[in-house]
Amino acid sequence: MNIAPATAIRIRRLLLLLPVLVLVALVASWVWFGPKNTQAKLPDVTLQTIDGQSYSLAPQKKTFRLVELIYTRCPDICPTTTVKMVQLQKRLLEANLMGQDVEFLTITIDPQNDTPEVMGYYAKQLGIQDQGWTLLRGDDETIKTVTNSLGFFASKMDDGFISHTSSTYLVDDNNAVIQKFGMGDDFDPEQIYQELLKLKKEG
Repeated sequence: MNIAPATAIRIRRLLLLLPVLVLVALVASWVWFGPKNTQAKLPDVTLQTIDGQSYSLAPQKKTFRLVELIYTRCPDICPTTTVKMVQLQKRLLEANLMGQDVEFLTITIDPQNDTPEVMGYYAKQLGIQDQGWTLLRGDDETIKTVTNSLGFFASKMDDGFISHTSSTYLVDDNNAVIQKFGMGDDFDPEQIYQELLKLKKEG
């Protein structure tokens, strides 16, 4: 089949431009996604504990923080993650690391529904011990600052459930995210325990 000269010219131009278009796409991907992942940090904002006390997320020297973002009405992945963190907390308490070298933060992404009373009940039902573990909430704007800084996506659906990223975050004493772990079935307490022991030895 013969191709009209004008069409052939357009095809040749497209083929010549294709490598350039691919390069542009790769650069755009790096610009939009690369820095967000490599520069994820816990923002220096102030939240509130379920006891009504102000709690600063400012960097804490010589302390690693494991951060989970949840909502208490979540039917599966959030409570599963918290239960596994409870198992991890017990091991860290036995190793005398919990509350000194390691702190857990549970931050609600649904502050309108997760009142202090609701979060307190959640903690009691799932077996959270107070030592080294703080449950936090804040206004919508501050919570959005936290999720954006960590690269955590959360969107409330019409039925009240929230579609969200399935990640937990290990943060160093400069508030930088140094490791991301999964949630639910992808949250491995043993893996994180060994990582924390390694970080402790490295000093």
